[in-house]
Amino acid sequence: MQHSSSPSDPASPLPADLAIENALDASSIASWNMDVISGDLHISPELIESLTESAPELAQLSDLLSLLPKADKYLFLQSFNADPQDQDTQRLRSCDVRLVGIAGEPRVRFVGRLQSGSDVVGRRFEGMVISAHHWLASPSDEYALQFLSGLFAESPIPSVITDKHGIVLHMNQAMERLFHLSHRQAESAAGFYSILRDKRVCSDPDLYAAIRAVYFDGAIRTLEMNYSLGNIHRSRFISDKNLYFRASFLPIRDRQGNTERVLVQLQDLSREKSARDALQESEASYKAFITNSSEAIWCYDMQPPVAVNLELEAQVKKIAQSARLVEANKVLLNMLGANSLDDILGMGLMESGSTNYVFDIHFFVNNQYEMIDHDIVRQDHRGKNYYFQICCTGIVEDGFLKRVWGTTKDITARKRYEDKLRYQSFHDSLTALPNREKLYADMEECFAQRSADQISALLLIDLDRFKEINDTLGHNVGDHLLQLIGPRLANEMSEVPGTVARLGGDEFAVFLPRIRSTHQAVVFGHRLLDALAQEFDLDGFTTQISASIGIAISPQQAQDHHALMRYADIAMYYAKGQMLGLSIYSPEYDPHSTKRLAIVSELGRAIRENQLCLYYQPKVLLDEQRCYGFEALIRWIHPELGFVPPADFIPIAELTSLIHQLTAWVLEKAIEQCRRWQDQGMSLSIAVNLSARNLMDDNIPKLVERLLAKYKLPASRLELEITESSIMTDPTRALRNLDALHELGVHLAIDDFGTGYSSLAYLKRLPVQTLKIDNSFVRNMLEDLQDELIVNSTIHLAHNLGLTVVAEGVENEALLARLSEMGCDEAQGYFIGRPMAVINADEWIVESGWIKQPS
Repeated sequence: MQHSSSPSDPASPLPADLAIENALDASSIASWNMDVISGDLHISPELIESLTESAPELAQLSDLLSLLPKADKYLFLQSFNADPQDQDTQRLRSCDVRLVGIAGEPRVRFVGRLQSGSDVVGRRFEGMVISAHHWLASPSDEYALQFLSGLFAESPIPSVITDKHGIVLHMNQAMERLFHLSHRQAESAAGFYSILRDKRVCSDPDLYAAIRAVYFDGAIRTLEMNYSLGNIHRSRFISDKNLYFRASFLPIRDRQGNTERVLVQLQDLSREKSARDALQESEASYKAFITNSSEAIWCYDMQPPVAVNLELEAQVKKIAQSARLVEANKVLLNMLGANSLDDILGMGLMESGSTNYVFDIHFFVNNQYEMIDHDIVRQDHRGKNYYFQICCTGIVEDGFLKRVWGTTKDITARKRYEDKLRYQSFHDSLTALPNREKLYADMEECFAQRSADQISALLLIDLDRFKEINDTLGHNVGDHLLQLIGPRLANEMSEVPGTVARLGGDEFAVFLPRIRSTHQAVVFGHRLLDALAQEFDLDGFTTQISASIGIAISPQQAQDHHALMRYADIAMYYAKGQMLGLSIYSPEYDPHSTKRLAIVSELGRAIRENQLCLYYQPKVLLDEQRCYGFEALIRWIHPELGFVPPADFIPIAELTSLIHQLTAWVLEKAIEQCRRWQDQGMSLSIAVNLSARNLMDDNIPKLVERLLAKYKLPASRLELEITESSIMTDPTRALRNLDALHELGVHLAIDDFGTGYSSLAYLKRLPVQTLKIDNSFVRNMLEDLQDELIVNSTIHLAHNLGLTVVAEGVENEALLARLSEMGCDEAQGYFIGRPMAVINADEWIVESGWIKQPS
């Protein structure tokens, strides 16, 4: 290396711009020039000295090349070449090299241009040498390509990178292993071995033409070929070996779109070749296996093959059209009921007899062209179902599904046996009705799929005194009776969707997945009681039975089948204990309800401490378009619980003596308020609801009489509303107390008419003046023809009995107008006025326009 810069020194630098050299004289950047003809080389000494303590002599090109690995040497000579045809002095050339001959193997970049002019002697390049640590040495395209080759060094895929002439630049370890090359042999090949000059490639014109198209035309090629290692090895242990591989050639282009490098990757096919050879050798054994297999073995060819990159529906359609049976054994022949293989070979999937072959193909494609133990159903020409299980796999080559191999076994006998076991597990052996498990399954399915407004009901039925029949007539007669109950219940279900089940012993259940209201479940429960009350003929012996029914509603009372069953059971035992025949679940019936215990303890205090209040809802005469009175409705504002709905505490009160205190409080407050309105000059009446316990109380007429006298309110201004169900609890006692109230001059009305199960024989005997049609029929009657018919029929029935009719649930003007057209007498509902506190009621009286006092 030259250390003197004197012009008289024979080793002085070649002519160069010394000003530039001085400006770049730094530890990480230096000037350089080179005559490629003579081999003279000059590099500013500071850069080399900064890279190593003992700077080598670099006065000749050969000195530099001796420090470079073989591939870098090849790249350097390609970049700064001696080709006289290359006269491009404008192109900036660069090359990154690794100085393996210097400790630490530093990397530098040579950047330069071909010089021209009258003073330039020979073929000279000059420019800068930049250390890899300098900012100017940012990665170039060439460096990126070298980095890419390093990226492939550890790849398990045998790979090489060549230049645009086919010269190997980089080879990874997987390629070395495949060709049994040592690392030294691989490095020797770099910058020397050319794919285009390989003996094997040159000996095959087609192969050579295909590879040549990669380098000269930039084509992408994938080729299958064999290669004898004898071309590169002399050892007989290796040279006799043939490689079978698939070679993929990928051109890598520079920014101008010219092929700069080529990535070659190999896929070893030697094992596949061996497997194919072994398969051919075992063809005879294979055919014997197919012939003697106990399962059907078959193969469908795709004629033509189906591209696997198509959309799902397109693939399914083409597979259905292209599949043709080309291989089958006698077992498949017997399954299809054919006489010979000639009858089925060439058959398509559409003629296979599968009832759902399109779905089967969907599953096959979505499951990556494979099915394992997939069940299919096939129908014969008589429409009888047979069940099969298939396993198959598709052969995909070059992006096309070409064939499908599979096996089929007949599972018809097993399937029918499983169906029989499933039926037995879901049905009662004595009555053949669904059992508890089937009932639970139907309920779970309903709850999983139901809409937000869907109402369901469970009716739990327990026979009364069934043990007496078993003890008296024997268990065989008892079993016969249970067998007759199923059809009796099912007959009532002919027009109502649902499940009738036997839960065990003398307990049955009916699940109604969709009902309109709770009242429909009650009416249906009474129908079941009537049906069971009809005589049973037990082989010449006639008997009658009764039953108790408990009803639970979902989702209002229970969200799942466990809670629904528990609540229905509680309601059933309550009905049996009270001898009611039928009861709807209420938390008050549940001895384990903490809410019931809390309300019972708090209600008495609420009455004493005046936590209760009355709300008033107006009632109007339709023909006169005026308000004639209010209905008093109790409300409870608890200091800690807040608003407690009447439905939460009134049923509890009815089960205790608190109902009498509560009724007395309501009657007194309502009569007192009505008296105030009378004193204000308003001729209004007040209506109060009585419960079943009130009607059974012989003191209720005396209480009413005392309060009317205390507040000097005419008896005609008080209306007492009673429900059908409360009358039917004990009709005789109820009738006696109603007669006593009627004698006082109190107005009597039947509330919620149409939702109970009373008899017209009792209705005509009751001393009532008014029927109130329940709002469940009124509010939807403009959209529901059946509801309109019920309302219209009730109005005519009441008028024929000499009764006044009140329609509840009037929520819009259209309903009000329609009721007037139908001849309804009175109405109440949110359109007229909501239940309101007394102060709001007074405002409503002034502002609503419904109050028209006679002049």
